[in-house]
Amino acid sequence: MIEARRSRPILRLPAIPVLAGAIAWSFAAGLIAALHLAQTGRFDGFNLSAILTVYAAGGALSWLMSVVCLALLRPLLVTSPITLVLVAFLGLGLATITVTAGLFALDYRAFYARWHADAFSRDWFLQQAFTTASAVYQFLVIGLRMYLPYGPLVLAGATALLLRTTR
Repeated sequence: MIEARRSRPILRLPAIPVLAGAIAWSFAAGLIAALHLAQTGRFDGFNLSAILTVYAAGGALSWLMSVVCLALLRPLLVTSPITLVLVAFLGLGLATITVTAGLFALDYRAFYARWHADAFSRDWFLQQAFTTASAVYQFLVIGLRMYLPYGPLVLAGATALLLRTTR
């Protein structure tokens, strides 16, 4: 007699709290960027909606990525609560920066695509690499400031929510 075995899921994450956290972190990332733009007198710029969309989307995607990574790493870090909090804080912060920079690079690449060489040629690959590198550099120099000074404070609260969500 052949018996069907049920496989155990690798991750058991509650969908509603995960999605609610993604929405909250997305809103927080967009709000932090909006506050920075308002404080520096650039809130009425013509690219305001695009900028806020990139920051909000970066927040949502990085939250989802962080939840999965922390849920996978949590069994390894359960013996040291301080290490768990530090990994969650740094992981969510670095994921937010990385994903937002990647989205910025995609937008940058979409703008410059009309001047790039034919797809998949040697020049095209070089142009992709240098366009992406310059977009990430420009984000790190200009865009990273938008998370300061409120970002680390909000990140601390989001870390508590992230740890609660991945329990």
